Amino acid sequence: MTRSYGKITLAKWLKWLWPLVAFVVVFVGGQFDAGMYTKPIARVTATKTIRTVAQTDNFDNHDRLHTQALQAKLLNTKNSGQVLHLRNAYSNSGAEDAKLHVGAQVFLSQNAAAHYTISGIKRDATLLALVAATVVLLGLIMKKHLWVTLASLAANAVVFILALHVEIASHQVLAFFLFSLVAIAFAVITTLFVVGFKPLATVVSTATILATALAVALGYAIFAATHYQGLHLETVNYVTQAPQLLFFVQIIIGSLGAVLDECSDIAVAIFQLPDGAKARFQAGMAIGRNVMGPLIAVLFMIFIAGTFNEAVLWLRNDNAIATTVSWVMGLGFAQALISAFGIVLAIPLTSGLAALVAHWQESRRAA
Repeated sequence: MTRSYGKITLAKWLKWLWPLVAFVVVFVGGQFDAGMYTKPIARVTATKTIRTVAQTDNFDNHDRLHTQALQAKLLNTKNSGQVLHLRNAYSNSGAEDAKLHVGAQVFLSQNAAAHYTISGIKRDATLLALVAATVVLLGLIMKKHLWVTLASLAANAVVFILALHVEIASHQVLAFFLFSLVAIAFAVITTLFVVGFKPLATVVSTATILATALAVALGYAIFAATHYQGLHLETVNYVTQAPQLLFFVQIIIGSLGAVLDECSDIAVAIFQLPDGAKARFQAGMAIGRNVMGPLIAVLFMIFIAGTFNEAVLWLRNDNAIATTVSWVMGLGFAQALISAFGIVLAIPLTSGLAALVAHWQESRRAA
């Protein structure tokens, strides 16, 4: 019995190696997919650093700039196999460039004189391998529900891509209205895929949309009343023709997932209770209070983490901590605050709607 139990345990453990296998297989395959691209791609076969220059800017930041002489082999197009001699410039900081090693693949551009230059680094093998490993891992955890999740992601991606095309064509004239519709579509599509065509889906999507809309409206009212004091929308991330618009659009899209997750947790639990409407409402409020804290903390970390890169640059350039927090991280704090409004408002909204609909559904069955 012990030996049999050990074999079963070993087999169960071995199945968790499939994400690693998927990563390796797709990564290796990605090294040989150059033929699928129309843009020229070359593999670096030899490198040599031919020049190094020290550099110091007006903030006393020190860096070193290097120039590499590369030998590369063209992997696609009609000139496949041709040996090329290229140049690559990179810095120690690596802010907008990277050192190339033997085996690296690069995208090339060609000028009128048929001279090749590096236009970017090909990283699709790593990206596709991570996607493959993630999908396999989700499959092991979610089993048959994986296909529903993937279908939901695909549908939401199509909606988002279409919205981007419309937004670019309209030159931001319809941006807020457009992305508000996108948020509604995200909530409805995700709920229908996860829950199905049931009254529960109506409750979850309605509560999510209402909570998010009320939170954004409340945030807008507060910021408008205070004339956006302390919020520096003119910083680099929002140098556009309509910084306030994009600021609120990012809040809507960013907080929607957390609000939807909370609404679905509360509604599903309420629909499974056999009690009356009042008891269900109280149970929903209790569940909401338990999940509210972690959700707000997660959203806070997500919004603040998005400001870390710029904050480090500001601090390295001798800006005061208070200035950096106000100018860079202040936007993250504001976004987290409005998202917290949505999470809090979702609790009574979902509890009330779910309790009423569940009670109405039960009454119909009894009749």
